[in-house]
Amino acid sequence: MHEVFESVARYFSVLGEPTRLRILHALCQEEQCVNEIIRVTGLAQANASRHLGLMYQAGMLARRREGTQIFYRVADPVYVELCRTVSAQVMGRAGRVPDARDGFDVPSASPIPLQGLAEATTPRHPPANQKEEASV
Repeated sequence: MHEVFESVARYFSVLGEPTRLRILHALCQEEQCVNEIIRVTGLAQANASRHLGLMYQAGMLARRREGTQIFYRVADPVYVELCRTVSAQVMGRAGRVPDARDGFDVPSASPIPLQGLAEATTPRHPPANQKEEASV
């Protein structure tokens, strides 16, 4: 199990950087060239290239060259679905129901129904002298 936990930690460490989530968000609908990713995210060229390279090495992104342009796309839709699900949960807890404009919209079936998400994700606040039970 140690190897599994190490692998999962690496998986989440790539997603643990907000800049990489912005890049993933920019790519979740379609493949884009580096210049378009920079335009959409507002990142500097060097910063975008560094994060794109790391995401590519982690297997999160695939790339192809067309002339002088390099195009990136999400290699595994599981990454988009994971980010969409977590983002929907966070937005729901903030009292906002996510919709297609939020971007992490994947054409596959969603494992979490978005209807009623705000009610389902309302944070529970236990009394100050009690600990909240962990849920998975």
